[in-house]
Amino acid sequence: MDIICFDSNVGIGKQGLKNPKEIWKTEDILSVMEQCGVSASLVYSRYSKDYAPKYGNEDLAKELEKSGRLFGCYTILPSLCGDFLNPEETMQDIKEKKMVAAKIFPRSHRYFPDERTMGEYYRALAQENIPLLADCSELNISQLESVLENHPDLNIVYQGVRWDEERMIFPLMREFKNLYLDFSVLQSNYVVERMVESFGADRFVFGSGMPAMSLGAARALIDYANISDSDKQKIFGGNLARLCHVPLPGPQTLKNDSIAKEALEGKPISVFLFDSHTHVLEDGGHCGGGLPMMKGDLEHMDALYKRIGVDKYCVAPWLAIWTDSEAGNKVMLDMVQRKPERVYGYVLIDPNYVQDIEGEAKKYHLDYKIPGLKMFYARTRVRYNDPVYDPWWKIANENSLFALTDNGSYPSFLNDVEELAIRYPNVTFFLDHAGQSFDVAINYAQYAKKYPNVYLQITYTSVTQGVIEYFVQEGLAGKVLYGTDSPMRDPRPQLGWVAYANISYEDKKKILGENMEGILKRCFKKN
Repeated sequence: MDIICFDSNVGIGKQGLKNPKEIWKTEDILSVMEQCGVSASLVYSRYSKDYAPKYGNEDLAKELEKSGRLFGCYTILPSLCGDFLNPEETMQDIKEKKMVAAKIFPRSHRYFPDERTMGEYYRALAQENIPLLADCSELNISQLESVLENHPDLNIVYQGVRWDEERMIFPLMREFKNLYLDFSVLQSNYVVERMVESFGADRFVFGSGMPAMSLGAARALIDYANISDSDKQKIFGGNLARLCHVPLPGPQTLKNDSIAKEALEGKPISVFLFDSHTHVLEDGGHCGGGLPMMKGDLEHMDALYKRIGVDKYCVAPWLAIWTDSEAGNKVMLDMVQRKPERVYGYVLIDPNYVQDIEGEAKKYHLDYKIPGLKMFYARTRVRYNDPVYDPWWKIANENSLFALTDNGSYPSFLNDVEELAIRYPNVTFFLDHAGQSFDVAINYAQYAKKYPNVYLQITYTSVTQGVIEYFVQEGLAGKVLYGTDSPMRDPRPQLGWVAYANISYEDKKKILGENMEGILKRCFKKN
């Protein structure tokens, strides 16, 4: 069955505060769609959000003429100050411009999306059966609830719901049948399967968040979903086509390599795949740090990794990161011993609780040959170069181990890691979340170029479009590591981020597994 992919969440045009590396042109959007085998996109104007809706809607109408694979999403602004059209005129303008959906940006445009302000527009959209799109960052969940309650006949596509907001959105999904979601940021573990089981496949649409977010990452979450092909087709395009009253577009030939083709077909990636960054929960675990991480234990995560083709993975259990490093290390060791051919471990030591840092480090690294170190300033508030860690770093340096370092809430992160990289040249340091934005990527790349023992670990919910290509263009294909952060988030988007990237087959192989395997082979060799 040929699955037709119709993206609901794409912006085109200029906006302020753009990083020079970010794409924005319509032609570039179309090129990425070909790269990822996406047939069509529902697009809004970024001029409309950032500058003025009237200007943006006019520009969007012109851009739509460049391709029949683009459908227009019209931006509405309430005519409170006389700077926009009234509801009747707005509906007429949507029809004249042949737009098929509408979008609002109440936060950016500084108005309350309540009945007093927007009620007439909501009623007009419902009467014309035009779906309304709104992003979670623009229309909060409480405001959404009010609109849904007052307008049960208005179909609302709610975009950009974060994976940590699942408990907030579930009650609304149960109550309001006119509410639809995309998965652009809703990347919680096993989310597609759980959502379809709970609400059916008719309530979800495919959305990427492009050009900021990776189209390939969004694809892979659905590509690898353990649901029927008919349900995949509903999510990938059928539901959006139905809501917008347009025919489902024809297929788009994938212009990419065999790795992307395997992802598109939902097949396990056949090249060697090593996930350098996971946080598997204890047996029976479904929650970590108060966040839902359903099916996050070893049994369910190993099944999901096999589904996408992961051969090996390195675990820092969430229990060790968030609350109890000693108990978490025991959980990690049990995983390693249960699946020694697949699972490797990170040791965590919280000096706020552990008195004998050297003894804990020797136990796991020397006695049990655990190769990874993980420190997490955000939960310990102990800097990575604090003298309390010196015995641990000495053991790591003597045995050529690797360290996963996170910058969360850490003001001197890069300076401290740089000092450590110089002091302990045999330790391989991973700068975590290096792909979270172009600003971070450009900054971190300088350190990877400067120090042979500094690597870039890409994982982040933002799955920045084009950042994998940037690292390769900078000559760092041998310094980038694939990782997922699962089950905090589902591992599949992180795979698609690389699998669909516009880089060579050989560079994909390096990033997906070869680089990490080379680091692992150096461990426990005395220098």
